[in-house]
Amino acid sequence: MSQSRLSIRASVGEAFAAVRENLGFVVSLAALGTGLVVGLSALNAAVPALGLIGSLASTIVQAVLYAALLGAALYGARGIGGRIVGDGARVWVAMAIIGVLMTLVMFVITIPVIIALVVGPMAPYAADLQAAGSDQTAVMSVMMRFVEENPVALLVTALFYCAVWYLLTSKLYLAAPASVDRSRILTFETWNWTKGALFRIIGARLLLLLPAYVLVFAINYLVGMPLGIDPTDPQTMVALQAQNLPGFLLYVAVGGFVSLLVYTALEAALSTAMYRRLQPAEQPASQA
Repeated sequence: MSQSRLSIRASVGEAFAAVRENLGFVVSLAALGTGLVVGLSALNAAVPALGLIGSLASTIVQAVLYAALLGAALYGARGIGGRIVGDGARVWVAMAIIGVLMTLVMFVITIPVIIALVVGPMAPYAADLQAAGSDQTAVMSVMMRFVEENPVALLVTALFYCAVWYLLTSKLYLAAPASVDRSRILTFETWNWTKGALFRIIGARLLLLLPAYVLVFAINYLVGMPLGIDPTDPQTMVALQAQNLPGFLLYVAVGGFVSLLVYTALEAALSTAMYRRLQPAEQPASQA
């Protein structure tokens, strides 16, 4: 599709309009989803042996919720009817396929990244690492020194990974709404649909979703701080879960509700707006 068909301003405006028009449904869905996530978190805490099953169930719940938000953006809240479970299954499979791709790509690019770090900023620490040998404490001490003394190298590395992740997910950004609208699993088939529009997709995502992410993070931080949780440190959440389960569940509830209500709803609406504009003309149009 031609890049001229995709307007950043129009796509962002349509996403806001879709969320506003279905606000009651979005709020209700966020409340329901939060209840399910909190319930799964409580179950995982009570029965740690179910951790893997609980994590899988959580991804399924997230996929069904996201599919419902996509359906509302495509057809309106009244138009999704009894298709939520089927749409959720298709979205879950599509996202799982993309997740496998992302894992493979990140693994492959990690090899040259490690080589670049070893021959570059880590070179002065090679002798210390060799001297540390199999002493894990000594190795960690050297690595912590490297982290503290090379913030720019680490920032550049992190930005590189973020750029690769953002480029790939933007190329496949239409997979979820396409899978819902066409009632079949679509992933790599949508790759060419974003041809010529990639940087407009990235721009729209940054314009709409970056502020939404900052807002969600800020609320998580304000809620977690009195409870002793640092959102950037998963260990603090593990500690709170062990020491204060009600406080941990409160944190999960607030964070989950705000994330669904703000970030997830806007992302579903934005991807739907772009799907409408970029889907191939010869294919069936959205029912919206």
